Amino acid sequence: MKKTIILSALAIGLFACGTSNKKEVKAEASNEVVATETVPTSYIIDVEKSVVSWKGSMIGVYAHEGDLKLSKGSLTTADGLITDGEFAVDMNSMVTTDDDALYQMAPREKLIGHLKSPDFFDTEQFPVGNFKIKSVNGDVITGDLTIKGVVKKATINAITLTETNGNISATGALVFNRQDYGITYKNTMNDMVLSDDVELTISIEGVSK
Repeated sequence: MKKTIILSALAIGLFACGTSNKKEVKAEASNEVVATETVPTSYIIDVEKSVVSWKGSMIGVYAHEGDLKLSKGSLTTADGLITDGEFAVDMNSMVTTDDDALYQMAPREKLIGHLKSPDFFDTEQFPVGNFKIKSVNGDVITGDLTIKGVVKKATINAITLTETNGNISATGALVFNRQDYGITYKNTMNDMVLSDDVELTISIEGVSK
């Protein structure tokens, strides 16, 4: 009789232990977090609403400002960051937007004509500029900037990005050295008073594909 009681107790104990272990396994399984893969979003740039604003300065004197239109482009985002993309700029769309007071000696058209000439951007031979994203680090984008057929590494800083209902709005600032792209005035003395830095402010609007 005692043997029967002891065996029964052992059986109950083993069963209880087994049940407890199973419950622990189930509890652990229920706490697992399943990782979800981020799906990138691709956008087509709206060239009618996007613009590249430029600024070139004469050292210690004044600056000229204007706009350029984009001709095509696309962007890809993931987790609230731009991850890939490329856009082309229509160099022949160049206009000035600065104050009329700067054109008392010569009309705007003369400045634009000169900027489009071989002295500067030579837009007849090189009608398109381009930027292609190569890497992204937070709000800094590094890529290849192509001007006058010359490709150089460039950085877009201070990126802002808004995505709403299938639309994207993004801005950033880029500064390039014109000498790197052969943008030099033939008159050496006149070239010396021009700042080598050309400032660009890029404003992009787009819609998801």
